[in-house]
Amino acid sequence: MAFPYDAEYHLALDIVKEVSSIFLPAFNAPKQIETKLSSSDLVTETDRKIEEVIRNKIRSRYPGHVFIGEETVSEGGKCVFGDSPTWIIDPVDGTCSFVHRYPHSCIVVGFAVGKIVQFGVVYNPVLDQLYTGRVGFGAELNGFPIKTTGETDLTKSLILCEMGSRRDEHSISVKCDNIRAVTQEPHACHGLRMQGSAALNICSVAEGSGDAYFESGMHIWDMAAASVILTEAGGVIVSPIATEEFDLLKRRVIAAASPELASTLQTKIKHIPYPSD
Repeated sequence: MAFPYDAEYHLALDIVKEVSSIFLPAFNAPKQIETKLSSSDLVTETDRKIEEVIRNKIRSRYPGHVFIGEETVSEGGKCVFGDSPTWIIDPVDGTCSFVHRYPHSCIVVGFAVGKIVQFGVVYNPVLDQLYTGRVGFGAELNGFPIKTTGETDLTKSLILCEMGSRRDEHSISVKCDNIRAVTQEPHACHGLRMQGSAALNICSVAEGSGDAYFESGMHIWDMAAASVILTEAGGVIVSPIATEEFDLLKRRVIAAASPELASTLQTKIKHIPYPSD
């Protein structure tokens, strides 16, 4: 059976490899840094340059497709996620890591039709890690199949999370409470990690180097591509609210190696009701 969006998928692969030639030299070079919503919500000239290249290449091939990009939306563009073929882009996910030369940031390209993400490509050029997932075709890291651990028990799990870029008192308080909820005995996880990239956190769960990830405050471009990589690797992606269906626009997520572990985290994690994308 042929993948119905094979042409778009191979375009995405070509694009991430091409723009890595912008990403890698900039990674070690001095950077022009600006802030957006807070002192830790950063953007560089590289973010904007990579997004412009990606947008232009997609529009030259598919002028009728919708484009959602982090920097385009941040600078006043609309986030319209409907049934039309839609490209969802984060040119540099983990910009703070990129600024500090911490080697966990990536280029993210997702593609959705009918509001269903059909494939995702997440590429960390620094470590040369290429994560891919296509609906019905599994997930891979550098061309090799990946699977989640399938872990069901929080007390045997390595958990990923982030403090995020919101630094107001309420946000920090809730996130610290969430960390306490998963690290405090008698039901403590094995450990906690923060990589600085939502997409790479979800991909870590997909490849089995982490068991679950939770966060509030990220955006559709942080999650869309990685979400299909995770589900194709056998994981689940859900809302922190047990009674709510997961929605890419609602800016809250639990990504887990198993439904059982996701359910456990839903009983422990508080969400922050940020405005939807």
